[in-house]
Amino acid sequence: EFFDFCLNHKLAPSCLPPQSTHLLQPLDVGLFGPLQKHYSNILDEDMEESGGDTGINKGTFLKHLLEARRRTYTHKNIMAAWDKAGIFPFNPRRVL
Repeated sequence: EFFDFCLNHKLAPSCLPPQSTHLLQPLDVGLFGPLQKHYSNILDEDMEESGGDTGINKGTFLKHLLEARRRTYTHKNIMAAWDKAGIFPFNPRRVL
């Protein structure tokens, strides 16, 4: 079922080699840092708009997280993360 889904959506699943995930994880390499930065900026914007009188509850946490993800997980950023990790296009000099 998984492979049928991938085939139907033109996706190419891949496995990362053992003992290499710390080098090859494209999310760690290029997306989690920007996600954290966007989330922090959104919190700062919220604090500024409210005059510092705001709290974080489950609803605002989720709202801010979804906005940070929208700003971060763009096609351009995802492709740059794969490139930065040296996975696609494959670049063994970056991987090692």
